[in-house]
Amino acid sequence: MTTLLLIRHGIAEDPLPGQKDSDRALTEDGWTKTRAAMQGLVAHGYQPSRGFNSPYRRAAETMTCLQEAAGAFPMETRVDLMPDGRPDQVDLWLRGLMAEARRGDVLALISHQPFLSSLAFHLTSRHVDMKKASCTVIRWEEGTWHFERHLSPAELRG
Repeated sequence: MTTLLLIRHGIAEDPLPGQKDSDRALTEDGWTKTRAAMQGLVAHGYQPSRGFNSPYRRAAETMTCLQEAAGAFPMETRVDLMPDGRPDQVDLWLRGLMAEARRGDVLALISHQPFLSSLAFHLTSRHVDMKKASCTVIRWEEGTWHFERHLSPAELRG
């Protein structure tokens, strides 16, 4: 079994006039709450073996919080994890990763809304309310995606 963690980025600053959406950073509160949530995710037993994030600044900063909590692991930036990503294309890419994954691997994807809810539904047929710094846990078993649980930010920060 391989585990997939779908993580929404933490609280980001409001857009400034002329600022690109992709340049919005986590707020000070966003850093604090996201660090606590990622520490909680690791405390729940989810230790990523690989990570992937959108190229947006707030997603990369959320990945930093996860690596602070879990220790270093290989990660890469993926343009198909941007807010307008296509769940069907990401599913195909993930299935390729699953073919290479070892039993027990934990893959973390950090992205945005509405993409993450759409991806969770595409993979599992479950509607999930993806609040900032929340995590939906999905298992890959015998060629099929299975919804395992959803952890709200409050549950993660415990």
